[in-house]
Amino acid sequence: MVGLACALVAAAGARPSGQGASGAYRGLEVAVASVARATNVSLTDCPAGANSVRGVIRPGDANEFVSVTLDFKVSSAFKPGAVPSPVLHDEAGKTYNTAQAFGEISAVPSFSCTFSFRVPKGMKLTRLAIDTASLDLSKAAQK
Repeated sequence: MVGLACALVAAAGARPSGQGASGAYRGLEVAVASVARATNVSLTDCPAGANSVRGVIRPGDANEFVSVTLDFKVSSAFKPGAVPSPVLHDEAGKTYNTAQAFGEISAVPSFSCTFSFRVPKGMKLTRLAIDTASLDLSKAAQK
């Protein structure tokens, strides 16, 4: 499953939390491609599947979406399996969940997915976690 792959790649990059915006796990390599803020986002699963809803922040709302795009590379050592959805962490230690999930990872050598999280406007990001994997977002380019 893509979820397993993503979580494993992010979490198992053999890097402790806070040491990088990339990692590897069970034959998957994951890297943070971008971090963006918006009021209207697509909430497709990873890779894209049947879930094709949109998220919209109403005018005047104190929240916004933070969208984290992850690039994945799949090696021949990859072992498919279930992976939980990513969780976003802010500087105060609060966690934010996404409505998106991982699906089946196909036999493609690489793919990208964007996960969006509803958060308070201007919140400072620290990391994205997939299960026990952790990607440092504090140094990721944020738009």
